[in-house]
Amino acid sequence: MHVLTGPRSTAKQDAIMVDLSTELGIPLLHHSEGDLLTATTLYRAAGWDTCSLAMADIDVAECYGLTIIDL
Repeated sequence: MHVLTGPRSTAKQDAIMVDLSTELGIPLLHHSEGDLLTATTLYRAAGWDTCSLAMADIDVAECYGLTIIDL
C-alpha cells in the first residue's frame, strides 16, 4: 500500500492535497493511521519541507520503515 503527504498548513494546501490524493488514488498518510502496518511507500509532494505537518508525516513513515519517494 502507498500513502501520500505534502504541504497542508492552509485550507488551500489541504484542498490541493485532497485533490492530488484523489487523482493518484493514493490515500493521505494522516487519514491512513490504521493502515500504516501494511503501507510500504510514502510519496511526498513538492513543498513538503515547508510544512511541519508533512515533516511529522515523514518522521512517522521513517519510524515504520516506509520507502520515501518524491513526486
